[in-house]
Amino acid sequence: MICKYSTGPLNNLTVNGKLVSKNIIVNSINQHQRNMAKVKINVYALNGKRKIIRTVVLRVKANSSTYTILNVSTAMQYEVQFITNQPRVLFASFGISPKDRYVAAHRVVNSELTRIV
Repeated sequence: MICKYSTGPLNNLTVNGKLVSKNIIVNSINQHQRNMAKVKINVYALNGKRKIIRTVVLRVKANSSTYTILNVSTAMQYEVQFITNQPRVLFASFGISPKDRYVAAHRVVNSELTRIV
C-alpha cells in the first residue's frame, strides 16, 4: 500500500520579499513493530510553475524515527510531499529561518497533512 501526503503550499517570502525559511527539517517515524518503511520526500518549488527541487529516499527501521534537513532557500513558495509503503508512518515538517530559528508558520505535523489519493 502506498500512502502519499502533502503539506500544501507554504509561502516562503515576507511582504518585504525576505526569506522566511532557509531550510526545513522533515521527520518520519515508523510505528510498525516489525516492518521497515521506505519513505520518499519530494520538495517542490511553487514559483509560478511547480518544479521539484529536492528528493530524498530514506529507510526507517521498525519502531524508530529519522530526519533530514533540506534547503528551500530558492523557493518563494514550496510544498513537501511524503510517500511511504507503510500505513503506520507519521511525518512532520518544520521551517528553519536564516537565523536558525524555528518558523511557526512552516510547522506542519502529521494531523495537518493532506492525504493524496
